Amino acid sequence: MLPLLFLMIVFLFMLVGAVAFLICVLIPQVRRYALSTALWCATWGPCSIALMTLAGLAVVADAFITKSGDVQSFHSARLLSVFGWEYLIAGTLFTAVAATVAAWLHQLVVRRFTFALFRLYATAVVAGIGSVFGWCLSWWMLSRETPYVWVWSLLGMLALVAGFGTAAYKSARGLRGEAPTTFTWVSAEEFTG
Repeated sequence: MLPLLFLMIVFLFMLVGAVAFLICVLIPQVRRYALSTALWCATWGPCSIALMTLAGLAVVADAFITKSGDVQSFHSARLLSVFGWEYLIAGTLFTAVAATVAAWLHQLVVRRFTFALFRLYATAVVAGIGSVFGWCLSWWMLSRETPYVWVWSLLGMLALVAGFGTAAYKSARGLRGEAPTTFTWVSAEEFTG
C-alpha cells in the first residue's frame, strides 16, 4: 500500500507540472521557462517522498530506542504534533530550495544545448508530459467503465504522446528563448539551428 501511495504522490506532482507546462506554453512571455517550470513542480514529488520516508524512519527509530515498540500508536492526528510544525516548515523550505536549484540548473544547461540536441530533448520531455495526460485519460475511461477500455486507453496514450512530441519538435524554437551571451560552449548559429 505504501509504494502505491508514493507513486500516487509522485504522479500528482507530475500532473501539476504538466498543467504548469501547458499554462507556461500558452503565455508567450514565459514560454521559454515551461520545461523548467514543469521540472520545478515535478521535483516536489520525490522530495515529499524523501521527507515522508525520513519521518517514518524517525517514528520507527524512536519506538525502538525507547523500547516502547508501539509504532501503531502514532495516529495521523498525533503525527504532526510528534514531529512539530518545524519539520513541516523545514521540509517545505528544503523542497522549495531543491526544486529551485534543479530548475535553475536545468535552465542553465538546456540553454547551452545545440538546437538539434535541444529539439530531441524537448520532444522526449514533452512526449512524457503527454503520457501524464494519457494516464489521466485512461483512468477517466476506467471510471466510466468504457467498453474495450484497454484499446481506447492505448490509442489515447499513443495519440497524446505522439501529439505532444510532434508539437514540441515543431515548436522547439518557441521553447528556447534567446542565445546565452556568457558561459556558453555553443555558437549562436548552433543555438538557433
